[in-house]
Amino acid sequence: MAESHPQPFKIEVSKTKLEWINKRVKDALVIPDVQHAAGQEWEDGAPTSTIQDLVDYWKNDYDWQKVEARLNSTYKMFTVDIPEGDEVIKLHFVHHRSERAHAIPLLFAHGWPGNFTEVENLLGLTAPEDSTQQAFHIVAPSIPGFTFSSSPKAPGFSIGRIASVYHQLMLKLGYSQYLGQGGDWGSLILRSVALSYPDSCKAIHINMIVALPPKPLQHPLTLLWLVLRWLSPEEKKQLTRLRWFMTKESGYSQIQGTKPQTISYALLDSPVGMLAWIREKLEPVVTPGYVWDKETVITWTMLYLLSESSGHARIYKEAKATMNDEVLGKRISSKVAFGASAFPYDIGYVPLWWAKVSIAENIIFWKQHEKGGHFPAVECGELLKGDIWEFVGSLPQETRQTLQSKL
Repeated sequence: MAESHPQPFKIEVSKTKLEWINKRVKDALVIPDVQHAAGQEWEDGAPTSTIQDLVDYWKNDYDWQKVEARLNSTYKMFTVDIPEGDEVIKLHFVHHRSERAHAIPLLFAHGWPGNFTEVENLLGLTAPEDSTQQAFHIVAPSIPGFTFSSSPKAPGFSIGRIASVYHQLMLKLGYSQYLGQGGDWGSLILRSVALSYPDSCKAIHINMIVALPPKPLQHPLTLLWLVLRWLSPEEKKQLTRLRWFMTKESGYSQIQGTKPQTISYALLDSPVGMLAWIREKLEPVVTPGYVWDKETVITWTMLYLLSESSGHARIYKEAKATMNDEVLGKRISSKVAFGASAFPYDIGYVPLWWAKVSIAENIIFWKQHEKGGHFPAVECGELLKGDIWEFVGSLPQETRQTLQSKL
């Protein structure tokens, strides 16, 4: 029977599934790496020492039951059936309503290899310690095919269709006007939401800023500026980083974007394989010196294993086929306020002058940080919260009043 109304959800991993995972970890073969020069240990992927350390922790110290209990107590989770074309997605989502008057609905959108738990440091936005600060209702869905959201049954479930599912979710929750925040795939999903539903999605704030080159007929001077590389030192640094990532670190996206089913057989049948696949991509996208918590890395791995889906890889193929037409080839209209935070160790970046002609007409907030990377909600949550408040404070008063929920 279809769940037309949200139903409470608790994580309950079966004993059989957990025993299967633990046995795979116990019997895991962690192969030796070649010897690398100092500073080049990650040159060929996740080093044996890093993976062996995580596997030892998983075997001896990691306790899924305790983690499961903590997740269930931290997040108010639900599922609801969302029709999208010929599909019905049983969407998993976190929903924390604020008790404050005039709270604003905030749709938080994650990407890969993240998940809904990235929103943890933002949950305090429902009741800021400073009562004069804007409060928010927090909604954080899991992408279809990720963690506990069901998977599409047929090809063609593009970013635009995910955007439709998210928009329908907000309407089901009673939020006829809302704003969004997201990075990685979440930033592109929210851009699609803003493009398709500007009367409801009044504003979006993103990290990971990507764009096509300026169009030569519409914006010849901006394109010339880019071609001649008239860039500031900081712009050169971040664009060089983007080029490095696409050249040296994007092999995973080529694999997932061409044969997602094949790689998924390997990853979902091998907990340590999934662990290494995820851990490798977490390393180069944070501030140097940032230490990933072992329990967090293993929990993120567990959440992908529990999906029993190729959705984590399939999104790359579905998006590649339609991304330019659905998102990157369009500019968000002036009806939607746009803001962005640029973190120096993120992997997506274009300068403000480029974004103005390629991403959005109504850019009201743009902030360049000196630290932080691809997962600011995890790595530097206080900075991101500050940016969200500053972004909302930059909105016209009429827009803020429209967003402030009266439910």
